[in-house]
Amino acid sequence: MGSIPFYAKRFVAGTTFHEALPIVKKLNQKNICVTLDVLGENVKKKSQCEVFTNEYLELISKISEEKLNAYVSIKLTMLGLDIDEDFCTLNLKKILGKADALSCRVAFDMEGSNYTEKTLAYYEKMSSIFRSAEIVLQAYLFRTEKDIERVLNSNGRLRLCKGAYKEPETLAFQKMSEIRENYKKLVSRLLLNGKRVCIASHDDEIINFCKDFINKNHISKDRYEFQMLYGMREKTWLAISGSGYNMTVYVPYGIDWKAYFSRRIVERKENLFFVLKNFFKS
Repeated sequence: MGSIPFYAKRFVAGTTFHEALPIVKKLNQKNICVTLDVLGENVKKKSQCEVFTNEYLELISKISEEKLNAYVSIKLTMLGLDIDEDFCTLNLKKILGKADALSCRVAFDMEGSNYTEKTLAYYEKMSSIFRSAEIVLQAYLFRTEKDIERVLNSNGRLRLCKGAYKEPETLAFQKMSEIRENYKKLVSRLLLNGKRVCIASHDDEIINFCKDFINKNHISKDRYEFQMLYGMREKTWLAISGSGYNMTVYVPYGIDWKAYFSRRIVERKENLFFVLKNFFKS
């Protein structure tokens, strides 16, 4: 199975749920929720998709059995989106059905822009059938403002992040200042009109903006949560939670750590700069 090298261990909780479990429990003890991500993407074999599907089914059961304050994040390309959409739908329905039965949330992670429309369409369809479905949207894409309307017309539950993948200037804002301002505009609409918004950001300017907006508009605690990646700014997690705000940490685990580390941490120079800047920041 192999081990995770030292430079990735800060961001990846292990290769198995058993290895990640102590981290989840430790965070829960500090009044911090966890969203668990089994690492993997762009799977090409149906047999491997079935392995991932079964792993998520087992993970949801374990969350319930251990009474964890946790939910799951998935990528549709792990379930067969690149192979056969009917096959992917079947696997996704199994996971969402189990999640509904055990009251576990399921966030559809957003992948590159080639998958945005398909992922959003899956979310719209599944949120009309299952309670557990949520989606992730990326603030740097031009299309996201219109996509938010589609989410609000569905179940209104999503995570908003800046965006992790390298996208061309025809599709996405390139300057961090522009991404930041668009994020503020989008999150304001979501906080006022969404059923639950996960504010996924390590950016102090965005975090402080959202805190002020939540307080000024008296947004109830059941309608939002702040969210950060495992391995970054632990003292800030504790400070946010200790101040009375909902806080969630995104905890990935699995043997396929290279794609996550490369595409989410290293591939975009903006992400690498942010990681380096925040590595020693509390």
